[in-house]
Amino acid sequence: MVKAVGVDAGTKTYEIFALEDEEIYAESFESKAVREDPKSFVDAMESYEADVYAGLSGYGLPVKKFSQLEERDIFFMTLNLDKEKSIGLRSVIEEIRRRRVNFYTVPAVIHLPSVPAWRKFNRIDIGTSDKLCSAVLAALELSEEVEVERQNFILAEVGFGFSSFIAVKNGKIVDGIGGTSGFPGYSSLGAIDAELAYLLGNFPKSLIFSGGVREFVEENGGDACEMLGEFVIKGLKAVEVSLGKAEVCFLSGAFAKAIESKVAEVYSTRILRGFGRGKQSAQGAAVIANAIAGGEFRQLVEHMEIFSAKGTIFDHLSAGLKRRVLEKLNLYFSSN
Repeated sequence: MVKAVGVDAGTKTYEIFALEDEEIYAESFESKAVREDPKSFVDAMESYEADVYAGLSGYGLPVKKFSQLEERDIFFMTLNLDKEKSIGLRSVIEEIRRRRVNFYTVPAVIHLPSVPAWRKFNRIDIGTSDKLCSAVLAALELSEEVEVERQNFILAEVGFGFSSFIAVKNGKIVDGIGGTSGFPGYSSLGAIDAELAYLLGNFPKSLIFSGGVREFVEENGGDACEMLGEFVIKGLKAVEVSLGKAEVCFLSGAFAKAIESKVAEVYSTRILRGFGRGKQSAQGAAVIANAIAGGEFRQLVEHMEIFSAKGTIFDHLSAGLKRRVLEKLNLYFSSN
């Protein structure tokens, strides 16, 4: 019997989800509290005494034990050049490494071989690791009705911060639009107009977490859920192109229920429930942890090619862009 724990670091909350046979446990922590006291959070996590833990991987990394992570790996997961600003997640990662917890990273959509290279071209975020976890959970839930090899669905994860979209064809993730490369989320601007990026120049990372639907409503009024629902439908339509026609649309995240009726006007829609408790991304991370430990979900996760993930988030940049990014990173690593 395998005891697996998935951990998710969200914009508002961190969540621990434990899975052992028929028993499930879910525990939530305010992100602010975790930033202030990461040791207490790791204490709570360790108290579950799991065989394997997985998650907390941000922009993703092919499956790798936390104790083997190098500084570059942590940067790839956090994508923040300011160590002080990324101290929250970084502190949790460092504490897990220090205690040598049997904790593993989770890849992002861009690391998967099932996604054709052209769909990754000049992209970094086409679905972070937590979004991939939600897609794994959706495949597991749907497997009760449809064999994984015959599954064709789309997923929108609509969180407090970002909105992301994933396409699954024949049970494999084949495309995605990330929260920073797509349509506006509730509190994030999504993809930024290239001309605006030029005019802003060197803008701070904090800008990514602003300019969303909430800000528009605060400045102009209107129905946030109506606007968010429209953007979600656009995102779903965009990724659906990569699988032909979706047989079902899953919704997950903090705003899933609020936009369900709007999306249901276009798609056969269902809320992703998974095991019925806890954040969907944390549940999906627990499913992957179970698979890493050789548990009952191993076959599903292997089919989705999670264990075949490889490379880095910069591998698919054009030569000119990659050169500029790597020059900047080499300066960063040589001075830290």
